[in-house]
Amino acid sequence: MHSYKLFKRIPRALLTGYALLCAIQLSASSEPLTLGEALNRARTANPELQALQNLAEGATARIDAAAALPDPKAQFTYFGQSVETRTGPQEAIYSISQTVPWLAKLRTRKALASHDAEAIARFHKERQLRIDEALTQAYTEAAYFGEAVRTTEANLRWLEDRSQIVDEQVRGGASLNALLRLEVEMERSRDRLDQFTQEQFAHRTSLSALMGIDESDLGKIAKMSLPRDKLLPAPKLHAALIVNNPELLALKSRIQSADAQTELSELERYPDFTFGINYIQVGDNGANFHDAGRDPWNVTVAVNLPIWGAKNRAAIQSARSAERAAIDLYQNRLLQLKADLSATLVRRTDSLRRMQRYQETLIPLAKQALENSQVAYESGQISALEIIDSERALLDLQLSYWRAVANALQTEARIQRLVGAQNES
Repeated sequence: MHSYKLFKRIPRALLTGYALLCAIQLSASSEPLTLGEALNRARTANPELQALQNLAEGATARIDAAAALPDPKAQFTYFGQSVETRTGPQEAIYSISQTVPWLAKLRTRKALASHDAEAIARFHKERQLRIDEALTQAYTEAAYFGEAVRTTEANLRWLEDRSQIVDEQVRGGASLNALLRLEVEMERSRDRLDQFTQEQFAHRTSLSALMGIDESDLGKIAKMSLPRDKLLPAPKLHAALIVNNPELLALKSRIQSADAQTELSELERYPDFTFGINYIQVGDNGANFHDAGRDPWNVTVAVNLPIWGAKNRAAIQSARSAERAAIDLYQNRLLQLKADLSATLVRRTDSLRRMQRYQETLIPLAKQALENSQVAYESGQISALEIIDSERALLDLQLSYWRAVANALQTEARIQRLVGAQNES
C-alpha cells in the first residue's frame, strides 16, 4: 500500500520539477540578451564558422595521407593463346608492385600538408574574431538605437505634455506661434523616432543573422555596458599583434608551406623506385623435365629517370617565386594591420574622452539649464520655445554620449581582433 502511494507521488514530483524547470527557462529567456551571450551563441551556431571548422578538420585529416606511400598495383595477365615453353605452356601472369618515392619527399609532403592545415585553422580563428567584431558592432548599434528610441519617446511624451499647457495658454489669448513651433518639434521628434526604429530593426537583423537565428527569436537587448577604462600600452599591443594576430600567423604558415613546396620541387630531381614481384602460371605439357609444370616467379626493380632539367628548373623557379610572394604579402599585411591598430587606438581614446566630457560636463550643464528654464518658464520669464530648445539640447547630448559609448566598444572589439584576443564581454 505504501509502495503504491509512493509510486503515485513520483510522476507528480516529476511533473512539478518539469514545470519548475520550464518556468526557470521561460524566466531566463525573458532576460535581455547580453553581448557575451550573443558572442557565445554566434561561436557555436554561425554557419560560416561551422563550415570553416569542417574545412580545418578535413585539412588536418589530410596530413597523414600526404605521408603515406602510393597505393600498390596488382596486375593480372591472361594469355589468350598460351606461350609454349620447355617446362610447359604459360597461361597467366600475376604481378604486384609498390612505388616508393625518395624518402625525403614523403617527409616534405607531410610538412606541406601540415602547414596548409595550420593556415586554414588560423584563417578559421581570424574569421571568428572578425565575426566577434561584426557582432559587437551590430549589437552596440542595435543597443544604441534602442536607447535612442527610448530617449526620443520620453522626449515626445514631454513635448505632448507641454503642448497641452501651451494649448490652454493660446486659448487664453497667448500667441499661436508657440503652439505651432511645438507642433513642428513634435513632428520632428516623431520623424526621428521612426528613423531610429528602422535603424534598430536593421541592426537587429544583422545581429540575428550572425547568431544564426531569426530576428523574431532575438528578444530584448540589454543596455550597453561601459567600455574598459584602460587597455595594455600601445607598444605591448603592437607586440601582441605580431605574435598573436591569426591572419599574420596564417600568412606565416603560407610562407612555410611555400618553402616546403620549394623543397619538394627540388626533390623532384631525385628518382622514385618501384619494386615488384611476378608469378607465372604454367600448365603441364607432359614433359619429363624435373621442373616441368612448375610455376616460376621473379622480382623487378624499376626507377624513373628525371632527366628533363628544364622542367625541373621551371618548377623550382615557380616555387621560389611563390615563396617570395608569400613573404611580400606578409610584410604588406603587417604594415597595414599595425597602421589599423594605431588608428583604432586613437579613435578609442577620442571616444573615451568624449564620453567623459558628456558625462561629467556637458550633460550636467544641460540638465541644469533645463531645470533653470523650467523655473523661468513657470514664472513667465521665458517662452515655451526656449524651454523646448533646452530639452532638445539635452536630448542631443544624451544621444551623443551613447554614440561615444558604442564607438568605444566597437573600437575595443577591433583592437581585440587585431591582437588576436577573444572578446569575453
